[in-house]
This record gives sequence, structure tokens and C-alpha cells, in this order.
Amino acid sequence: MNPGEETIEDPGKGEIQCDVNTCLQNGEHYMSMIKKIQGELLKWGEKKIRNYPWRNTGDPYRVIVAEIMLQRTGADQVEKIYDKFIEKFPDFRSVVVAGQDRLRSELRPLGLLWRADLLYRMAQEVVGKYGGVLPLNRDELMKLPGIGHYIASALLCSLCNIPEPVLDTNTVRVIGRIFGIEVTDSSRRSKKFEKIMRDMIDCVEPRKFFLSIIDFAATVCTADDPKCKSCSLNDICSFYRVRLNEGKIN
Repeated sequence: MNPGEETIEDPGKGEIQCDVNTCLQNGEHYMSMIKKIQGELLKWGEKKIRNYPWRNTGDPYRVIVAEIMLQRTGADQVEKIYDKFIEKFPDFRSVVVAGQDRLRSELRPLGLLWRADLLYRMAQEVVGKYGGVLPLNRDELMKLPGIGHYIASALLCSLCNIPEPVLDTNTVRVIGRIFGIEVTDSSRRSKKFEKIMRDMIDCVEPRKFFLSIIDFAATVCTADDPKCKSCSLNDICSFYRVRLNEGKIN
């Protein structure tokens, strides 16, 4: 293997004799892995997807509020205040009327008060430019304060069932571990990770796959103490093979 060249490992056969980029383009083994991941995660999600109120609505406002609250905060913590917040502020107009100080007070239990300011500025833009209706178009979404690639993709996938490549700390961890690719701070912006995620989520149920991989990362393929032994993907996972060879899995 050439210096600096990355490989995708086949847990049953050792290294595949190609670099990652070549395998992503035309590798039959790569596509069989994609199909395996799709099938197993969709099957896993049938019983294991967690039930949160923002997942049971088609209202873009309620979904974007959740996405803002979920930044750097666990879903269980957000759930404690979410319903009451929505009752008090049911739409973008009510957020603008409330003002920043009131929003800061309501979101104080989550910490990171910049989220209140972000929601307020976003609400002003949506009310002023779009009549209070969140635009479900990537280009328009990306113009709004606080909406980057992840939130735009998450919204379009959750609300429109569009197979958008949703990359965050959790999804890149799963991808990196399975394919044996190093995960860094820039992985969420990596074309390589985007390509893999786009291939995985391009399935019959993009929204279900998105929720499945997010919850799989949160409960099985966790940052600390991952449940590798019971994972249904361990037969194709490079991370599992390394841990097994190191004697870290009994």
C-alpha cells in the first residue's frame, strides 16, 4: 500500500486491495456493505427508534425548534422542556413577539443561551421574508441564521423523506468505525463521508434510516463503551475486528 493511502478492510478477508476512493466508486464489496447496513439498520429501527415528540409531527417549526435545542444537548434533556416550550410558543410569530429575554429564560435549563438568540433571529427572518412559513428548500434554508448543512439535511430528510446525507458527530462515528476510516474534527465536512452517507440513506425509507442511524449511534455504537458484541453489523465492521484482535471483546 502506498504511503498515505487508506484502505477499507474486509473483516473476513483482511484488507481489500484498493484505496478508499476507488472502492467507493466501483467496489462490489463496498456496495454489498452498503446494502447490509441499510437492511440491518432499517430492521433495527423497527423496534428501537426512540419516541420523541418532535419526531411525531410534520410541522417544520416544531422540528427546527428541536434541532436547535438538540445542539450539544442530549435528546432526553431536551424532551423535558420541549412540549411546554411549544405550548407557549407554537409558531415563529409567537417567538418574535416573546423577544430574546423571554426566550433566554425559557431555554435556560438547557444552558448555551446563544440558542435563544439564534431562534429569535431565525424567527425574525422567517416571519419577515417567508410569512412565518419555514421554506423547505436547501438553498433558502441555508440562508437562515444558524442553519448549516446538517440541520438543512435533517429537516429535508425528516419532513420530506428526501435522502439527504446527514453528517454529524454520531453518523461519522458509525461510518468511520465500520469502514475503518479515521474520524477527525473535519469528517463532517468530508466528501468521502458524505459519499458513504449519501449511498446509505438512498434507500426505500430515508427518514426511517436517518432516525435509525442516529439512535443506533446513541445506544449501540456509542462513543464510550460501544455494544460491539451484540451489534448486528459487527461481521462487516473494521472497528469490531480491531477490538476483537486486541482482546477487548470477550
